[in-house]
Amino acid sequence: MSKSDDLRSQVEETNERVFNRGDLDYIDEVYAEDMVMHNVAHGEDYEGREAFKEWVKGLREAFPDFEVELLGTIVADQTVVTRYRARGTHEGALPPFNGEPTNETVEFEGVSIHTMDGTMATEAWWYYDQLTMLTQLGIVPEMPPM
Repeated sequence: MSKSDDLRSQVEETNERVFNRGDLDYIDEVYAEDMVMHNVAHGEDYEGREAFKEWVKGLREAFPDFEVELLGTIVADQTVVTRYRARGTHEGALPPFNGEPTNETVEFEGVSIHTMDGTMATEAWWYYDQLTMLTQLGIVPEMPPM
């Protein structure tokens, strides 16, 4: 198996364990202790593994049935890019909006970019279609047809 194939398999396992099952302990195995996660949609950075775990925990509290389907993965040197589709039912507080749960199901797409040091992610950028998600939750009104 090539280095690229190893990283691709690791990303698939990380997605399954962390996002689909909520296995926060697995983060210790694949993210560097001083990693930085950039949530581009919110304009926030989470510095360190523990902050990242809290972010994932909050996400799974807002969407207990949250799951991510990987649509494509590109590995180039020490960079891994994934395109994904996420879905879940809004049953808890949604930072930073913190409104009441809507019990609406959302489905949106996004891209993540991870910088790797060997098999440990040191930095990640999360870009996702927050407007679609907020529209599906009724937080942002739908645009009228033109």
